[in-house]
Amino acid sequence: MKRHTLSALLALLLCGCAQPDLPRNVAALCDADPSTEARFPASGAAVLFDGFTAPMVNYSVYSSGADPDCDPAGWILSGSHDGRKWTELDRCDDCSFCSRFQEISGEISAPDAYACYRLEFLPRTGADTVAVGDVRFSAQNLEQQWRGFVYPEIHFEVLDPDTEGAAIYRRLVQDPESYVRYHTRKVAEILFYSAADTMNTVGRIDYTLKDYEGVSAKSGTPAETAIVYSTRHIERSAGESMYKLDYETRGVLFHELVHAYQFEPKGIGSYGTNREFWACIEGLADAVRAEAGLFDIAALRKPGGHWLDGYKTTGFFLQWLTTKDPDALRKFHVTVRDLDPWSFDAAMQSIFGRGIEEMWAEYQQALADEA
Repeated sequence: MKRHTLSALLALLLCGCAQPDLPRNVAALCDADPSTEARFPASGAAVLFDGFTAPMVNYSVYSSGADPDCDPAGWILSGSHDGRKWTELDRCDDCSFCSRFQEISGEISAPDAYACYRLEFLPRTGADTVAVGDVRFSAQNLEQQWRGFVYPEIHFEVLDPDTEGAAIYRRLVQDPESYVRYHTRKVAEILFYSAADTMNTVGRIDYTLKDYEGVSAKSGTPAETAIVYSTRHIERSAGESMYKLDYETRGVLFHELVHAYQFEPKGIGSYGTNREFWACIEGLADAVRAEAGLFDIAALRKPGGHWLDGYKTTGFFLQWLTTKDPDALRKFHVTVRDLDPWSFDAAMQSIFGRGIEEMWAEYQQALADEA
C-alpha cells in the first residue's frame, strides 16, 4: 500500500489513528507473502492499517500455512477518519479458506477517504491463537467486471489416496472443489477483459490426483474438461516447503485451466499437425501462468530459442509483451479468436503494427540488456 509522507504520518499520530493498544501495519501482513504469518491471541486478534492515500474499495485476507484450526472464523473491517470514531464497512462470518495461502476477498460497502482501517479477527471455537497470512487493500473495484462469471461444476477424485502425495495435498488443500473453482476465474481474468466477453463454456472439470510419473495433463473439451495431477510431482515439489508446493500446484493448475478457456487458432491445421498452432496453445498457457506470478521469471527466462518453441520460451515472450501494452495477452487472445488464418506474424501486426521477427528481435535485445 502507498504510505504517507512523514508530515502526514505525524498528522495521523496526532489524530489518534496509531492506537497504542493495537498492532499497526504488521510487517508479516503487508509483505505480499502469505507464508510470513502473523499470530494473535484469540482474545485480542485485531490489527490497524494506516497510511492510505486514496479510498479503498476491496480488501483480501489470506490464510497462513498454519493448521486450519488457527484460521480466523471471520472478521469485522472498520474505517476511521480520526482513530476514535469507527464505521463498520464489511463483515465476514463463518469463513472457511479452501486451502493454505488462499484469499477471501470482500468489498467495502461505502468507500471513503479513511485515514485508517481496523480488522478484528474472530477466532474459531476453542482456538487459543489466530494466524493470518496476509491482508491486502485495493483502490480498484476488483469484483465489478466479474460478477457474472459462470463457474464450472468441479468433480474431484483421488485415485491413489494412500500415496504420500495425496496426504500432502490434503494438508495443502482443504476444499479441492472450491480451490479449482477459484482458479477458473483467476485464469479468465487474465485471458479476458470481463465476464461479459465471449469465452468458451467450461461446464464441468474433473480434477484427479493420480500416482504416475509425470506432472499434469488436460484432456477433453471445454464443456467437459479433465485434468490429472501427479502425486509423485506433489511429493517432489513439497521437498522445500509447503509454500513452494502451493506455488507449483497453482502454477500447474493455471496452465491446464488456460487450455480449457483459450481459443484455438483458425485455418492452420491442428495441435498435432502444425507447429505454430501448438506453440500458440502451449505458449499462451505458460504466458498466463507467468502473468499470474507463478513462474520465477528472473531465474528461468534466458535469451535464445525461437517463438515457435512453445511452453516457457514462447510464454515468456508473450508475457513480456505486457511491458509494451498491459492488455497484450488479452489482445493476443482476441487475435486467436478472430484471425483466419491465424499466425504469430498476423497477431503481432494486429496488436503492434509490427511483424513477429521484429518483435522477437526486440525481446531478445531486452533480455541481452538485462543479462
